[in-house]
Amino acid sequence: MNKKKLKIGLITYRGNPSSGGQGIYINYLSRALSNLGHEVTVISGPPYPEIRKNIKLVKIPSLDLFSKKNKFLDVKFSELLSLNNLKEWISANTGGFPEPHTFGPRLEKFIEENAGQFDVIHDNQTLCKELISLQQKLPLVTTIHHPITKDLEFQLKSTNDFFLKLLIKRWHSFIPTQIKVAKKLKKIVVPSESSRKDVVMDFSLKEASIEVVHNGIDLSFFYPSEKPYEDYKILSIASSDVPMKGLDFMIKAFPKIKKNYPKAKLSVLGKIREEGHTERLINSLDLKDDINFVSDLSHSELREQYCSSHIVVIPSLYEGFGFAAAEAMACGVPAVVSDGGSLKEIIGEAGKVIVPGDENAIVEAVNELFSYEDLRKNIVAKGISRVKDKFTWHNAALKLENIYYQVIENHANNKYSKT
Repeated sequence: MNKKKLKIGLITYRGNPSSGGQGIYINYLSRALSNLGHEVTVISGPPYPEIRKNIKLVKIPSLDLFSKKNKFLDVKFSELLSLNNLKEWISANTGGFPEPHTFGPRLEKFIEENAGQFDVIHDNQTLCKELISLQQKLPLVTTIHHPITKDLEFQLKSTNDFFLKLLIKRWHSFIPTQIKVAKKLKKIVVPSESSRKDVVMDFSLKEASIEVVHNGIDLSFFYPSEKPYEDYKILSIASSDVPMKGLDFMIKAFPKIKKNYPKAKLSVLGKIREEGHTERLINSLDLKDDINFVSDLSHSELREQYCSSHIVVIPSLYEGFGFAAAEAMACGVPAVVSDGGSLKEIIGEAGKVIVPGDENAIVEAVNELFSYEDLRKNIVAKGISRVKDKFTWHNAALKLENIYYQVIENHANNKYSKT
């Protein structure tokens, strides 16, 4: 097959980097594909992604209710005359998360009007029902970072409150649609073998339709520092009190670490809710003055957080990929990671792997890395080598390029076979 340069449409229902790993994915994948010479168009709902200036951004407006101070009142009446907008407004104000559903009709309208602009479209876990008909018109690849069933599972386990469980189920009410859609898609990409296993199990998919393409790390931003790290500084990860991130276990482990290392300090990347679960836990352990939360960082500030750390601890109960683990390796910092989802797969032998949800295992691993500098140096060397070999956006783009050619050829063959 003639490997011509492609016109690629990258689809995401929300794309800002603050939205999490999906925003990072769109930003860097669009760059890497563009660097290969392809013409990339990012098609996104709000909050819109930060992408390179030479990459076209098509904005698909929505009510963007989760950015408003008052989801119920901060809407014009004229906007609610649209049935799709009305569905979005009702769902968001009754505890649902409507964006994947309501993005679909808007996306379908755009593609129908502009299908000739693209050789292939690549969906970033929108999994809206409109993809089923769109893949009949254009070659389609869909990335599933991990099945959201895992988020639902861990959130339900985190509470015994009956009414809170109902709210959690309501928020995740889009999952059945995602499963139905995924079963009908012809080509799915996941970022790890762990994600492939879980998508097959939770979505009842066939492995043959799923390919693993590891995410990358921007090595121009994440690299070791010549400055010495801060002795006994631990860096960990938070995400708005999301139970799946396992921050509780790091916080519970910290007083035990300080018994052996009184100078230990803990910084956490991310925000937590005011007066939320994590804040209450910190106050109950009298750790308010011992834990520093940092957020809204530039790339250089984020790198500085990694490089100044003695150890990074990622206690997540589940990760579909685990950017933080790869970023720590790239910055030359040893990581303690839980065997949650893909983390063991990402870190390999370049870190300490512990049982998820075990605060004592965190204490033991941190104590070991604090105590043995030769062990730390050995892990750092392995990590730097591993991330350069396995986790670059250039490699990801090359693998996806081949997948695009395959689905384009298959789509053409199917089209001709029907005529």
